[in-house]
Amino acid sequence: MTENYYENIKNQFLVNDTSLFRFGSIDDGGYYLRPNTLKTSQLLFSGGISSNLEFEYDTFRFNDRINIVMVDPTVSGPKLIFKGLARLLFKKPNKLRYLFNALQFNYLIRTSRCQHLTLWLKQPESILKIANSTFNHHKNILLKLDIEGSEYDFLDEVSSNLDCFSALVFEFHDLHKHHDCVYNFINSCQAQFDLVYIGINPSGGFDGKHRPKCIEITMERK
Repeated sequence: MTENYYENIKNQFLVNDTSLFRFGSIDDGGYYLRPNTLKTSQLLFSGGISSNLEFEYDTFRFNDRINIVMVDPTVSGPKLIFKGLARLLFKKPNKLRYLFNALQFNYLIRTSRCQHLTLWLKQPESILKIANSTFNHHKNILLKLDIEGSEYDFLDEVSSNLDCFSALVFEFHDLHKHHDCVYNFINSCQAQFDLVYIGINPSGGFDGKHRPKCIEITMERK
């Protein structure tokens, strides 16, 4: 599978689903899901947010009952505002987008439906323990992980507790090193979840054979 690992995963597992809609950014930071999944999930567990809150904000507006836990120790309201103002002063691109995301973050964390945790998501942390202790949720969890390589730490926990999740959204980094692990994870979820989206994130770069180092996937419950 090494020669064409991305195409092999795509060709073997991808199931066509015409109901998908992209929530969040049109580029990095947006994800494809069934609208009904977003509407009926009880909790969005969002691991890794950096300076882009557009997916979380879309989820918050689309489902007025969903709770959101955002886990990222690198971000804060003042830090996002500072980044936006710095871009504005130094005439860098996306300055308005940074300021808009700063406003979104500060709005969300002031609501009772959203919590921000400054934890590093890596072993020995547990997604389900965090979800349960924060909002007392252990079922119908929409999981999104974009944590710069630490997503591999949680694949065993997720695949062993598939009944707890409504959908799985991952950004897999360093795919050229971990493609067997991604393949095995998707295969282990097949009984309950379909791979309905797989796409290349070009911001992650490519290896020497023009294969992507970073991909996004969505797995929806069958």
